[in-house]
Amino acid sequence: MKYIYLFLSSLILTSCGSAYIANQVEKEFKGEWVLESVAYPNSSGFFDVELYDLADVNCFENSTWEFIPNNSTGKFILDGNACAKTENRFTWYIDPLTAKDAYPEVLMKITNGKKAKNVSTGTRIKITNLIGNKMTWEQNTMFKGEQITIEMNFTKL
Repeated sequence: MKYIYLFLSSLILTSCGSAYIANQVEKEFKGEWVLESVAYPNSSGFFDVELYDLADVNCFENSTWEFIPNNSTGKFILDGNACAKTENRFTWYIDPLTAKDAYPEVLMKITNGKKAKNVSTGTRIKITNLIGNKMTWEQNTMFKGEQITIEMNFTKL
């Protein structure tokens, strides 16, 4: 009986630890960020990719992003490279299963007026850097049948 109690206690503490770390990482996101550049590491050339089924990747450069951690929502305004200015809303959270990893992952859904539970698709984004006022994301996507990696570099305002 004593071993069962110890096992259950350690299980509870371990699961709470991941959620706590995810919460701490989410707090680092709080505020406004500017997406300064988009790159394609380990690839040669430029890819004409549409991100999040919204717009060409060029429209995302110099976009402003706001993350609100207390309700896991946010918005970004596309206004780059002669693209139409549009505001988009999203929900996001740090995946607690990856919170302790060297590169935790964000799960994000573009909602744009819909409830998150009614949006069936989303994106998994790896946070490769989150130090001070700099943040870097990496995400994989398909382009002409091949998987490519997109790197997005943000600076906090």
